[in-house]
Amino acid sequence: MAQEIQLHLHLQPGASPDAVEQALADRLRGAAWAMRRLPDDALPALSRASGPDLALPDLIVSLGEEDVAPLLAALAPYVLVERSSLAAAERHVVLEGRDRIRLFFGLRRLPALTLAEFHRYWLHHHADYGRRMIPPYSYHQLHADPARAAALAGTAGLPASTLDGIVEVDFPDVDALIRQLTRPDVAQDALEDERRFIDHDRSMIWAYRVL
Repeated sequence: MAQEIQLHLHLQPGASPDAVEQALADRLRGAAWAMRRLPDDALPALSRASGPDLALPDLIVSLGEEDVAPLLAALAPYVLVERSSLAAAERHVVLEGRDRIRLFFGLRRLPALTLAEFHRYWLHHHADYGRRMIPPYSYHQLHADPARAAALAGTAGLPASTLDGIVEVDFPDVDALIRQLTRPDVAQDALEDERRFIDHDRSMIWAYRVL
């Protein structure tokens, strides 16, 4: 597992995708990466969502702490700061692998659970569904660290993320993602277990393209 910082950015209406991607390309380094949300019609209605949530970020960037301020300065003309957020998390790689299309599932826990209880059930019980159902694709869990996010977000001038965790699953294309999420065992069995710890009404899911 490893510590990670993500910027969940909402872009100004009319922001040029080419300009945004060029600003990113000029500043991302090392293990940093970014992904852009796919269009609203990219996915059919899913068991977990009928369409993209308005709260979904347009752009997600994973980077080092020292790179947060320079990147935000470079993207300032394109970003809606008040709708964006900074997340800090601990990454658990359940199934290794990376690819071009990434499922982003931003999770919020059921109110009856503490954050520790939520993370424990997710990693030590629900992850078994992923191990059985997700291969040959990857499966990563990001467990939120609210205290670290609040400290870093205050320095960066962004709100702190309110997500309790993030699921990342990578696919070679959108068709593979759709096939996976519409499988009966995924759409029914895994979803039934999710209801034991995830508040779906306050969570959000969509597909992104890794830049």
